[in-house]
Amino acid sequence: MSIRCVVVTPERTELDREAEFVALPMFDGELGVLNGRAPMIGRLGFGVLRLQTTAGPERYFVDGGFAQVENDLVSILTARAIPVDMLNTDEASKSLADALALPSDTPEQSQIKDAAVRRARGQLRASR
Repeated sequence: MSIRCVVVTPERTELDREAEFVALPMFDGELGVLNGRAPMIGRLGFGVLRLQTTAGPERYFVDGGFAQVENDLVSILTARAIPVDMLNTDEASKSLADALALPSDTPEQSQIKDAAVRRARGQLRASR
């Protein structure tokens, strides 16, 4: 038996696949999902969504968001989902350097910088 994984961004449905296993990059660690998993809702971090399909493994960088698991359906709402083979290590390194250079003088600037650094680090890890 399989589970269905649907990834939706503001622009479109990025992914709709049957998978044997899904690993979600939650904000506090990775969560594996197999057929028959108990329902749950959680917050995603910046990281790699991994799917094991009958055709082989698939990996996508997800840009935060939320995940819901219910009745063998994994629904993911995220700002972006990018196949990891489309990520460039040099661009990700530059994004991290740019994020680290952002000002953090006010609480708002600090929050923006923190999110940018976490996103860039997630992309850099995914690109390797």
